[in-house]
Amino acid sequence: MAFPLPTLLSTIEELLLEVQWLDGLILVTDSERASFVSFSQVDPLLRRLRMRPKGHEVAEKLCMSLLESHGKGAAKPVLVFQGDGSFWLGVMGPCSSNPHRHHAVAHLHRCFSISA
Repeated sequence: MAFPLPTLLSTIEELLLEVQWLDGLILVTDSERASFVSFSQVDPLLRRLRMRPKGHEVAEKLCMSLLESHGKGAAKPVLVFQGDGSFWLGVMGPCSSNPHRHHAVAHLHRCFSISA
């Protein structure tokens, strides 16, 4: 799955700013609302994920992403998980001054407008 609607980016970035000093991840489900899942709440999330279609694959990748980003500051794993089992998993941080990030966001907008 490609990254979801570019309109989610601002919501995710706002949440990243609020929780930048906490360990955990950003979760977006079918409701298309971003929520923070603290490190202490990851195990129940992983159990729920494993019961979904493709859930074992998602849980494994999420665990690896959490281990890689643990203690690294504001960058957090972002999991966009749909009820049909499709997902997008990446790491995002609130650094909006990066020119490569602006290019990537513009690319997402172009891809979305072509597919719509």
